[in-house]
Amino acid sequence: VHLRIKIAAMAAKRPPLHESELRWPWWVTGDCCGLVCAFITNILHLFAYYVQMKYVIGPWFGTTSYAGMMYTFLMLMAVLSHNICRFTNPGTVPLSLTPPKPLEARVHRDYVCKRSGVIKPPTAHWCGEVQRVVLKMDHYCPWVNNVVGLFTQKYFLLFLFYTFLCCLFSAVTIASRAFVCSRRTRHQIPFPQGVSPSLCNPAPVDVILSVMNFVEAVLFVLFTGCMGADQFDAISKNTPYIDRLQGKRGKTRPIAENLRDVFGEPFSIRWFLPLPPSTQARAQFNQMCYDTIDHLEQSSAEYQNTLNGGQPNAKLDANGGSSILRRRNGSEDMRINGSEEMRMRAPARRGSLADVNDNVNVGPRSSRYGDPEY
Repeated sequence: VHLRIKIAAMAAKRPPLHESELRWPWWVTGDCCGLVCAFITNILHLFAYYVQMKYVIGPWFGTTSYAGMMYTFLMLMAVLSHNICRFTNPGTVPLSLTPPKPLEARVHRDYVCKRSGVIKPPTAHWCGEVQRVVLKMDHYCPWVNNVVGLFTQKYFLLFLFYTFLCCLFSAVTIASRAFVCSRRTRHQIPFPQGVSPSLCNPAPVDVILSVMNFVEAVLFVLFTGCMGADQFDAISKNTPYIDRLQGKRGKTRPIAENLRDVFGEPFSIRWFLPLPPSTQARAQFNQMCYDTIDHLEQSSAEYQNTLNGGQPNAKLDANGGSSILRRRNGSEDMRINGSEEMRMRAPARRGSLADVNDNVNVGPRSSRYGDPEY
């Protein structure tokens, strides 16, 4: 018990790494395509909102009706989620985290970025668009002009979710307007009180803009639906997109647990709000970085000792193995010997799966910077 308290006290003295990375502003300006796509995304949302309020919802129900307030809420949440995702650091590894020397070539290849020279924790990848190593990198998305990573995946999912609902709402209202007006004209049904006659007597500009809004809605319902399904598949398999391309696979876990890991907290109304990264997400960032540093320092010490003609300087446990890392599995402590630890941390090879994939999010581990994360 005293040993655990001592270890926790020593870990608590480590400075939190996320503070320097989450400072605003974060804006990717090196990708012209991303800048244009992100701008167009906001313009399309505003265009759809104008058409709905001016020619559909306004004349039909009124801008302050339940329908009008619902669409306003969905549009605001979509735009807000999009821009927070755009201007939030995705989880870049601090540039000050350089590896110790010397390191074995294999360890250096697996845990050090050859382009920037900083450490590369499991599931982290170099992104050429932002010129940084990003934790839990899924992909770079030009529509949000940012990387979908540890701190931005929640916002990206919310952006897809609310954009899908906005487009579905627009498509349904415009199609319903056409059906209702066709039926009223054919059967000469009078308009109820409060409905503007212009609803079914549209001006040419009304027709053109409504058709454009309908086409836009259908296209982006399909697009955001496919993107959302792809994200859900990646989350359910606990494997980011880039890792899937490299043939890696995260440890199988319940989908609810993977979703809790992505949103950074147990299910609540906060899942649907683009709030700042949770305490658990920040703790996960710190743990992934510090665990990699600890592993590299231990590997460097052992490799240096080997170069000097000695044996790795590590304490032996009762079974004769070197106790490199202590992990908590639920309420039980586990000692892992050096060779097993290296095997567990090594990336999965082609045609095989490591017991613990290089996705740090797999396996029950408790964070030294907060509540149990996984």
